[in-house]
Amino acid sequence: MIPRVPQLASRNLKNVSMLKRCMSGLPEPVTSPSIDYSGIFINNEWVKSESGKTFPTINPATGQVIAEIQEGDAADVDKAVAAATNAFKLGSPWRTMDASQRGNLLNKLADLME
Repeated sequence: MIPRVPQLASRNLKNVSMLKRCMSGLPEPVTSPSIDYSGIFINNEWVKSESGKTFPTINPATGQVIAEIQEGDAADVDKAVAAATNAFKLGSPWRTMDASQRGNLLNKLADLME
């Protein structure tokens, strides 16, 4: 049996009402976030790119620029690889550090990136 138009309208209104109730618990969007870090993380430091180039990060909701982020290129990759290579050499602080301490540092880095 095909539902009549009033029944369809009533069902759609119920769906909209249910959707509004579900959405009411969501937090308001952050429209102007604070930008704490916009550099490249190399050797446990936030640094500017070797070239000095940046690129804009755009808010998709507004089209406005949120921040200018450092643009890494081959020189920055080489710098990061050299720092990582040194960090993993025998006897380095990273290699001699307890695994749980390394985990704590990685978690702290992840928190800073959020």
